[in-house]
Amino acid sequence: MSAPNPKLEFPQAEQYAFVYENAHLFLMSFARDNAKFLFLLKQDGDDVLVLDYPGETFTNQVLDTIENIFFVQVQEEGQEPVRYVLGSYFVEGKIRYGAYYERDAAKPNVVLFRIEGEAPELTLEVLDDLEYQRVSEVFAEQHMDMLEIQKVNFESESTEGFE
Repeated sequence: MSAPNPKLEFPQAEQYAFVYENAHLFLMSFARDNAKFLFLLKQDGDDVLVLDYPGETFTNQVLDTIENIFFVQVQEEGQEPVRYVLGSYFVEGKIRYGAYYERDAAKPNVVLFRIEGEAPELTLEVLDDLEYQRVSEVFAEQHMDMLEIQKVNFESESTEGFE
């Protein structure tokens, strides 16, 4: 006979859910020791998250790829800076893109960037109008569940991450 799963809390952890290619992931980051733990995220019911360990190779690959582009700050001319967090890293054709949402907004806007370079020296590039339209359609089609991912992130008590 097995006992029911206990409720676990990590009050010192920054918690973020996001999509890497087609894998739903859950990142826990601790400021102390700059420790990061990555899990596969599986939804099981309305209020239960099931986490699974994706393996060391996959974890290292993902963390090496996203670490320098997970958090970004964008400042348009004459505007206050806006902080964004990666919600989805996806590939369309052979081009990599990132969908980012506002970190501090109750109803965050999503913005898209093209990801260029090789990890860990990745850069984000602004899309022209035509590319933005095409990529936003691809993103919407591939990630209809993105709102649920954002919900998980905003349920976390903390809003800081590994910067």
